[in-house]
Amino acid sequence: MTGWLVRRSVDALVTTLLATVALVALVQLLPGDPLTALIGDQAVDATQRATLEAVWGTNRPPLEAIGVTLGGLLRGDVGISFATQRPVATMIAERLGPTLLLGSLTLLATFTIGLSLGLWSALHPTTLRARVIAAVTLVGYALPSFVRGMVLIWLFAVRSPWLPPAGYANPLLAPDATLAAVWLDRAKHLVLPLLTMVLATVAVPLRQQRAAALATMDQPWVRAARARGIAGARLALQHVWRPALTPIVTLVGLWLPMLLAGAVFVEALFGWPGLGSLIATATSQRDLPVVIGAGLLLVVLVQLGSLVADLLYRIVNPAQRIP
Repeated sequence: MTGWLVRRSVDALVTTLLATVALVALVQLLPGDPLTALIGDQAVDATQRATLEAVWGTNRPPLEAIGVTLGGLLRGDVGISFATQRPVATMIAERLGPTLLLGSLTLLATFTIGLSLGLWSALHPTTLRARVIAAVTLVGYALPSFVRGMVLIWLFAVRSPWLPPAGYANPLLAPDATLAAVWLDRAKHLVLPLLTMVLATVAVPLRQQRAAALATMDQPWVRAARARGIAGARLALQHVWRPALTPIVTLVGLWLPMLLAGAVFVEALFGWPGLGSLIATATSQRDLPVVIGAGLLLVVLVQLGSLVADLLYRIVNPAQRIP
């Protein structure tokens, strides 16, 4: 197990390095004027533009720009944002907290609900309730994220003003508010974006778990357990659930980067100050250092998620532990 983990970690490191080189090269070759993020709509003459290009290094040839950027990354220097003139690492760190909160809770809720309902649906495949659950989750998966979000805003923030329509916190909350009041305020702002994300993602683990559980229930050990009189929750948990997890565990690791960066529309709709909205804004402004810094974080998360998925797969499936 230790030898496999070392080899797999080395593979992940090499892949991360190659993906970083490709990311930097592709970003540097993007069309457009990177000075747009600096000067905006201001009129500048040729001398001022040349000075800005020299200071910020946007006049370098592509290969030189790629080499300088990679050298900075190797030194741990992600760069300075063109648009805000702030360190990119600081900007990403500020946005990472809200994104981790939303993404981790989405991952937890998605797999908890999806696996539970998927297993229940496999045990009761012909019931009306199972068909309704499958239909509702499939509709939630098919609808665009902004449509789901707008419907939820209309239902719970406009028609019935129970929850705030957008934002991360109430700006009018008293500075001396208790910790419980702060947490309650954050929870209220979290409900709608979280529900929007979960409705989009819960259908996949549900259907995967249902299909895997149905296939597992035809296995000899399950038929033998039924012959011994084992049924209900004991049959599901002891003889069906764990073997049916094998095709599911890969989703957990691979969905980690998707949930962290794939909520661009949700974060924009609800004014959630996360990493997805930062990437969208930086891309539209051609703020290259921010795009590269955020992209590098996603590359690392993809490799980390893949490594976690492989590790979980070997834990769940003992046959994979054989060298």
